[in-house]
Amino acid sequence: MPTGVYLKTEEHKKKIGDALKGRGIGKKLSEETKKRMSESKKGKHMNCGENNPSWKGGISKEAILIRQSIQYKLWRNSVFSVDNFTCQKCKKRGIYLIAHHIKLFSQYPELRFAIDNGITFCKECHFKFHNKYGRKNNTKEQIDKFLSQKRKVKED
Repeated sequence: MPTGVYLKTEEHKKKIGDALKGRGIGKKLSEETKKRMSESKKGKHMNCGENNPSWKGGISKEAILIRQSIQYKLWRNSVFSVDNFTCQKCKKRGIYLIAHHIKLFSQYPELRFAIDNGITFCKECHFKFHNKYGRKNNTKEQIDKFLSQKRKVKED
């Protein structure tokens, strides 16, 4: 038998089935129960639209479409190319990179695809930047200050 392949015998399937009995797993519901459950949920869309904890004011669809566009992917690759596929904070290469907008994507739609409005950060440095300066109202001055700060060396 090949490694990683596990064939369940009928006996094994029966043991699993017996173990799950009484837990409601695989339980068949009557049509009446299904109908009552359906009726109780009518008109209650608890996690739709504004009630959803992930709701961002209805803007996410546009942002997602833009970030999936070929124009955005070309912008991203151009930013990486200008920065020689190197994080501009820690100078690492060959790791996961993020093209960060210098002037906010949401506030400056006319600059979304401007190559000089992007800077390359690695995932870790990008997280550190937003952890320090937040995610809104970021400025070029914050980026300049972030880049000029020396990395703290951990002492044992």
